[in-house]
Amino acid sequence: MQKLAKEFVCCTEEVDILFPRNQWLIKHLKNDPAVHLFRDIYGKQAPPQHWDPNPQKTKQGVYAMMPDGTYLSGRFVAAQKHQAIELMTEALQKWKQLSTNSKLKPKPVPQHQALSQWKKQKKQELGLHIELHYRDLPRKNTTKTKHNKKIGQHFNTTWIELTKQEAQELIPKTQQWQKVSPNVTNKLFTHSLKDIVYGQSPNWKKQDIQQATLKVKQTKISKTTFTIQLTGSFNLKDKSRQLKGKILGTMTYSKKSQRITNMKLLAIGANSGSTTYNFRNGDEDPAPLGISFHTN
Repeated sequence: MQKLAKEFVCCTEEVDILFPRNQWLIKHLKNDPAVHLFRDIYGKQAPPQHWDPNPQKTKQGVYAMMPDGTYLSGRFVAAQKHQAIELMTEALQKWKQLSTNSKLKPKPVPQHQALSQWKKQKKQELGLHIELHYRDLPRKNTTKTKHNKKIGQHFNTTWIELTKQEAQELIPKTQQWQKVSPNVTNKLFTHSLKDIVYGQSPNWKKQDIQQATLKVKQTKISKTTFTIQLTGSFNLKDKSRQLKGKILGTMTYSKKSQRITNMKLLAIGANSGSTTYNFRNGDEDPAPLGISFHTN
């Protein structure tokens, strides 16, 4: 799959932006070039099995096209690994045929590490650009969840942004424990500590915070750096879900750049309940969930 992907310019976008369905989005995006390319040019060429013709249905899926919107291949809705391989193989064969017939002279696709330019830009703009990974943790006497998923097989990734001022709140001034400001603690917890292993969940609201503490202190001080030790606990709860647990880890502070240059944190908690789109239905009983925080 990775070998095939190198032949394409890979990108993602929210499907309701590319194929708006509600009247407000349709009106708001009526002149959007991406909508015109995807919906009006590419979509009209796609076969029905790879493009549900019902205008009210989502067009979520994996698609391949030429820069002018010419259809190369596609798979509607949740494409599995084998379907994505089929899609890219089909698209590449059609692309080679079309480019030969049209006497095009395509250049090799530039090879960059995934998201490298975006991450570089965010690092310059922000105080911290934190990458988060979510996964179910082992449970006693079973290898499967109650909704019949293999524990540890599914995971998800997202990011949280801290401004330069917010990141400064995580930098302790001494080797004694000091509390992180409530604003930064609450933002980290409400935006990060949620169950998105199988889908998506909304951020917690401020009133959902039953308990939240976060402390930092300096350790391992050298001429150029010092290590920041972090510890905390949390209890977040609303009418449909709860996550209660602890967070700990370390960060490296560079005296030269005057910023945190590396973060390795882990939050572990008892997760229960479900939300509309996190696909936890059938597995709502309390169970361990792990969330890692990483930046460098």
